[in-house]
Amino acid sequence: MIVLGDTSAFADLGAGAILFIFGAHFLGFFIRGAFGFGSNMPIVLLTTWVLEPHHAILLVALTSGIAQFHLLPQGVRSADWAIVRPLSLGMLVGVMLGVWVFASLASDWLVVVLALLVAIIVLMDRFRVLDHVGRRIDLRSTRLAAGLAAVSGTVGTVSGGGGLYFLIVYLKLVCRDPLSLRATNVVLSGVFMLVRLALLALTGLFTAEFVFEAATLVPAVFLGTWAGTRLFHATPPARFYDLLQYLLLAAALALLAKGIMPFV
Repeated sequence: MIVLGDTSAFADLGAGAILFIFGAHFLGFFIRGAFGFGSNMPIVLLTTWVLEPHHAILLVALTSGIAQFHLLPQGVRSADWAIVRPLSLGMLVGVMLGVWVFASLASDWLVVVLALLVAIIVLMDRFRVLDHVGRRIDLRSTRLAAGLAAVSGTVGTVSGGGGLYFLIVYLKLVCRDPLSLRATNVVLSGVFMLVRLALLALTGLFTAEFVFEAATLVPAVFLGTWAGTRLFHATPPARFYDLLQYLLLAAALALLAKGIMPFV
C-alpha cells in the first residue's frame, strides 16, 4: 500500500503486487509508444491477477488519459485527418453506448467476440483477403469508417480491451505509411480514451484513491511511452507491419483466453 496524507493507493496489496502493476503499465505504454495504441488490453489482462476487474479497467482509463497528453502532439502532426474525422464521430457514439453497457452488464462474452473478430481480421490481412475487398468497395467511405468505429468503440469500452484492435487492420489499408498509421492511431486512441474518461467520470465511478493510484503510475506511463517511441523510430516499415500483426494475434489469443476463463 502507498499512503499520502489521508489517501491510500493499492490498499491491501504488498510491494510485489504493486511492482507488478507498475511493470504491467510500463509494458502497456511501451506498446502504445511503439504503435500508437494497444496499452489498455495487456494492462487489464495482467493487472486483473491482482486487482478486481472493474478496478483494473477504471485505473487504466485514468493512466491512458495521462499518456495522451504526452502522445497527442506527435499524432496531430502526421495523422490522416480525412479518415480521423468520421472514425472519431463513430467512436464517440460507440463509447457512449459502451459506457452504459459497462456500468450495467457482464462483459465476458463480448471479450470473446472481440478476440474472434480481431483474429479473423488479422488472418484476412495476412492472406491479403482485405486487399481484394478494397478493390470492390471504397474503404475511405465516411459511412463505412463511422460504422466500423462505432462497433469498435462499443466492444472496446465494454471489454476493457481498447477501441482500436478491431480497427487497426482497416487503418493499415487506408493509411499511406507507418508514420501516418501510428499518428492516426494516436489521435483515435486519444479520442477514445479522453471521451471514455469523461463519461466514466460523469458516472461517479472514480474515487480519490483511483486518482492517487493513477498519479503514482505516472513514471511507468512516461517511461514506457518514451521507450516505445524510440523503438518505432528505429524500426524499418516492413518490420513495423510484421510486428503489428504479431501484436494483434497475441492480443486476440490473450482476449480469447480471458473471455473463456469464467466458463471453464
